[in-house]
Amino acid sequence: MPRIDVELLEEEWDEDFRPPRDKQYSVAANERIEQDEPARVVAVDRGRVTVLLDGEVLEATYAGSMRGVRVVVGDDVRVRPPRHETDTPRVTAVLDRRSVLQRTGDDAVDEARVVAANVDQVVVVLAGDHLAAGARFLDRVLVAAELGGVDAVVCINKLDVADPDEVADVRRRYEDIGYATLVTSAATGEGLDRLRWQLEGVWSVLTGHSGVGKSSLYNHLVPHADQEVAEIGRRGGRHTTVASRAEPVAGLEDGWVVDTPGVRSFGLGFVAEEDLAGAFPELRRLGCEHDDCRHDGEPGCRLATATISDERLATYRRLLSSIRGDDAWERDEWGSDPDEEDAP
Repeated sequence: MPRIDVELLEEEWDEDFRPPRDKQYSVAANERIEQDEPARVVAVDRGRVTVLLDGEVLEATYAGSMRGVRVVVGDDVRVRPPRHETDTPRVTAVLDRRSVLQRTGDDAVDEARVVAANVDQVVVVLAGDHLAAGARFLDRVLVAAELGGVDAVVCINKLDVADPDEVADVRRRYEDIGYATLVTSAATGEGLDRLRWQLEGVWSVLTGHSGVGKSSLYNHLVPHADQEVAEIGRRGGRHTTVASRAEPVAGLEDGWVVDTPGVRSFGLGFVAEEDLAGAFPELRRLGCEHDDCRHDGEPGCRLATATISDERLATYRRLLSSIRGDDAWERDEWGSDPDEEDAP
């Protein structure tokens, strides 16, 4: 008599079933899950999961096989489609991630929060009238992107109120490293076509300090979103996005953008000291005698003969010190601290 696979039956019919953490599913149960439909997570909000399944956006729930596992926007998952009108799609498995963008609450915390998974690029928005502070935030995101396998694009917004010379200096600094840069004005519409072109055919994360105009740009890209907007004030901007969500970009045949809650800090506590230099392309290309060179006065370091911007080198040294625990959390020029942020 054939063996009845109780695990498979429970997974199939009882969505409240939660197997013990250390219990492995049977071969039959795993094979059944592998037959479920591939889908992609487009939103996660307070335990609710929204997935893109066969071109249709559907609300889904976690199946018993997902005990202890939670997904983020961009995750590739397997979904068991509903069998009848009153049924709900269920997420039965999360697949391996190809890339990840993550951060911590501050540099002293090593437990990372994943902002988005499997994205192709992150577009970091800077306010044209606060470029010095914005560049410090940008450098932190660039480190996370380099280590997570995500391409990065620098977007200077509020071009209508920016100093042209300062904008040119910042663009030159990052283009010399190899990053794509673009300028926009959500107020006048300048540069928006170039931004849409940058988003064509890929999944992108849109991130930036609170109040840099990210929500205004997002409203141009996804008009039906109609997000609240806020300006930068004495202590930064007011958060207007409260949960990450991916939406197709209007006017593009293929291109999705993930909007994230604005933050006042982007911690790198998950970054190991020996990995930091590798996240700076200009340092990675130095060819020092030792692969794990910290560029901190070691024999065989070629930093002294390299041409690297003073601003980027200062950022590297500041981050290295912070990761080592030599300094307290780096406060930005708005005086913000990690306790004031919204978590994505």
